[in-house]
Amino acid sequence: MTDARAALVDIEQSDGRVAVRVLAAGSTTVAVVERVRGPKLHPHIPIGTRERQHLRMMLDDIPVHLDPGPGRYSRHSYRVVVEHEGHSYVYRPKTPDTSRLTRDGWRLGDFTITTKGELDADWHEEAAPEPVDVAIGYALGAAFGAGADFFLVSMLNLVDQADPGH
Repeated sequence: MTDARAALVDIEQSDGRVAVRVLAAGSTTVAVVERVRGPKLHPHIPIGTRERQHLRMMLDDIPVHLDPGPGRYSRHSYRVVVEHEGHSYVYRPKTPDTSRLTRDGWRLGDFTITTKGELDADWHEEAAPEPVDVAIGYALGAAFGAGADFFLVSMLNLVDQADPGH
């Protein structure tokens, strides 16, 4: 796929692994998120888990700090934080279908899963994402999905599922 910022993005997903290659300005940046050490799998999470001890992220073969929230009942709990080369990236739900990527508090872009199941990025017009930003955003979107329901919607769904007559 070609990204809006003149970068060629290749996303490779397999069981427990997401690899994103970004070709831009004649160089390649690779971000990998993978599941390690056999966690309990959750089918609603593309990578299978949000447990930090069972996940590893690499950027160009260098380990980075990956800290996913538990993804429970609030949108805030679905955020994922990545620390890389002095920058803090936060990937968090913006709407039920979209997640936003920021770097050091500055908005980079929004990610949505299309009806065809593809990951689509909408880069902020004032953002100038570097290839590493693009790789991180696509890797997090492919590994953790995009969006989350509001707290009240989540609670109503939980109550509905607990209703034995349903």
